[in-house]
Parts: sequence; structure tokens; C-alpha cells
Amino acid sequence: MWPFGKSAKQRLEEALKKYPVLSRYDIRSRVEKGTAVFEGEVPREAVVRLLKVVAEGINGIKAVDVSQVIIKGEAEAVSPDVAEDEALALAQAVLEKIKADPALTANPIDILQDGDRIVIRGAVDSEAEVEKARALAASVPGVGEVDVSGLMVITGAAKLNVTDDDGDVVYTVQPGDTLSKIALHYYGSAAPDAYMKIANANKLADPNKIYVGQKLKIPGTVAGPDEELA
Repeated sequence: MWPFGKSAKQRLEEALKKYPVLSRYDIRSRVEKGTAVFEGEVPREAVVRLLKVVAEGINGIKAVDVSQVIIKGEAEAVSPDVAEDEALALAQAVLEKIKADPALTANPIDILQDGDRIVIRGAVDSEAEVEKARALAASVPGVGEVDVSGLMVITGAAKLNVTDDDGDVVYTVQPGDTLSKIALHYYGSAAPDAYMKIANANKLADPNKIYVGQKLKIPGTVAGPDEELA
């Protein structure tokens, strides 16, 4: 589940689908070493700017490369769903406010836009931070609605925001760790179905053999690193 069950590439693809205008063009995307790379052909510069803003709103993406996107001709009329003063300004302004806030900047958060509706997904440390994110987004002129239903409260959310080149959460094995202990920290359970989820994601032949310094992908996290379920 989001925010830790999907890679940055998967979440980027989901976000791009929110903009029907982008489906009109043959645009290909991938994520390499934290950079979203786009290639294809579009009719105007506004579409390129839209690609940049959408990608910048995805947690785990640190840069955007549109050098392989070719602008061929200008559309005769500006479609309202690509006009930068509408489709770009809101998402960009909300993203800047969220990232500028010390309590929110390190948390795994995606910013999506649907018309004048802003969708905030991810994880924060408290209900107070949920309300802060909502208030910051709502304070941007032009925002009509803010959806935080996909914003979960998870203990130590910022600690979980360590991602690899695919945008997947990664844990570095420490002395004394076992796979069941790691599963307990992330899932609140040390049962086989919990730690085998990690073993399978990392293609471990033997779940009892891990080593200090090893980096493990943690799929589908639902609990914080310090949270244990009774």
C-alpha cells in the first residue's frame, strides 16, 4: 500500500494518468537514480512544464530530465488542462509550501492535482501534521479542495523515508538484527508472513541469513519503525 508499497516509477505513472491531456501524446517515463526521465514528442512547452511539476510532486524523485522530449510545433489553441496558470501553479505552490515546512519536509509525501483539487498522499508523524498539510495546501489561492484521505499517520514517518533508485523504502541491517526483528519494527509483527514479505522482495534464499550493512527493500509498510502492535 502507499506510501511504501509502490516504487517512485509506479507512483509517477499513476500521477501522470491524472492529466488526460498527457494521454494524447506518446510520452514514455522511467526513474533512474532518483531522476524522472521523459522522452517523446509534444506540441507545446506547457506540456513539458506539466511533466516537470507532476514528477517533482512525487516522493523519491529528486530531479527531472526532459531533454529527450521534443517540442514539435505549437498547438493552435491553448487547452485549459495544460495552461500553466491553472494546471501548474497550484500543484507547484502546494509542493513548495509542504517542502518548506520543517515538520513536513522529510516525510514521504506525494502531491497530486485534479483541477482545483489537491490530493496529498503519504505519511506523517501525527494528526497535527495532517492538519498542517491540509491548511498549507488550502492556503494557496485557487485551491478549491484538499484531499488528505491518503495521508497516513505513522510513527517515525521521516525515518522510513530512505529510498533507493526505484523510490522503494530501504533499511540497512544493523548488528543484532534478524529478519523477524526488522519485520516487527515495520509491520508490528514478527510472524513468518511478515518477514517473508521482506525476504521475497529481496530474493533472499535463506531468510535467516542477512548481514550487517545489507540494504533491504521494505515493501508495503504499515507500521512505524518504533511501533509494535499488541
